[in-house]
Amino acid sequence: MILFNKTEETNWFVTWHQDRTVAVSEKFEKENWQPWSIKDGIYHVQPPVEVLNQMVTFRIHLDNTDLENGCLKVLPNSHKLGILDHAAIQEYTKNHDFVTCKAPAGSALVMRPHILHSSSRGSNPSQRRILHLEYSSYTLPAGITWA
Repeated sequence: MILFNKTEETNWFVTWHQDRTVAVSEKFEKENWQPWSIKDGIYHVQPPVEVLNQMVTFRIHLDNTDLENGCLKVLPNSHKLGILDHAAIQEYTKNHDFVTCKAPAGSALVMRPHILHSSSRGSNPSQRRILHLEYSSYTLPAGITWA
């Protein structure tokens, strides 16, 4: 789980990207699971796209999200393209229209983690808290858990 808290003081821009890594309890050897990294003491790895296709992200809005406070933008169906490199992401975003995900407090957005998404700086920033949770039906190797 991640808590995003965009405020007047922390009003950041996020470029178009895919969430491609997962957090697991420990490093393991499995074909096409790479590269590995450690963030805040937790192992992260990019799994094969087949694993990402078995995942969903739940974004629970604790506050209203709109254009003024930098809500999420997504490119519909872009997750069906698989994992894209930087150049492919740049090209795709130039030629496709995005959807702005305005949402009231208490609502949830469900998406694939590897859908292309972005957010702008808020033009009139206010608190925008999001709980970001990921769920997977994929079975990890014995002894390994999602972190």
